[in-house]
Order: sequence, then structure tokens, then C-alpha cells
Amino acid sequence: MGAIELRNKIIEIINSSDERFLRMVSALHKTYSEQEPTDFYDELPTEIQEILMESRNQARQGKTRSHKDVMDDFRKKYDIA
Repeated sequence: MGAIELRNKIIEIINSSDERFLRMVSALHKTYSEQEPTDFYDELPTEIQEILMESRNQARQGKTRSHKDVMDDFRKKYDIA
């Protein structure tokens, strides 16, 4: 479900909701709005960050393979049609 469909569904839910539900949604929105935006990358373990940086550098150097090539090798290695 894309953002537009989700937005429309939420509007339908809100339009048919009681006051208690609306207060809960309002409180959730308030809590969400007051939080500092975080970058999930900063919360990853150092080892994972290092692996991601290495992958990024390899991609910048053109050291990548297409999904099709990887899958062809996998099929050939495991004799999968």
C-alpha cells in the first residue's frame, strides 16, 4: 500500500471513529512530532556500519554485479533450472 492509499484509508478510519480513538491518534501524533528525527544508521552496530561503508565504496568503484548475474551463478552452482 502506497502513501496515498494509506493516507486515504486513515482518513476513512478517522472519519468513522469515536472521540476516544481520535484522542489516541492525537496523542500518538504529538509524541511522534516531538521526537527528534533519528537516522537508523547511527543506531546500527559499528560492525554493520563498517560493512555498509565498504559496500558503498565498492559500489562507487563499480565493483557490483547485477541480480541476474548472481542468480545465474546460484542456479548453475546448485543445478537449479
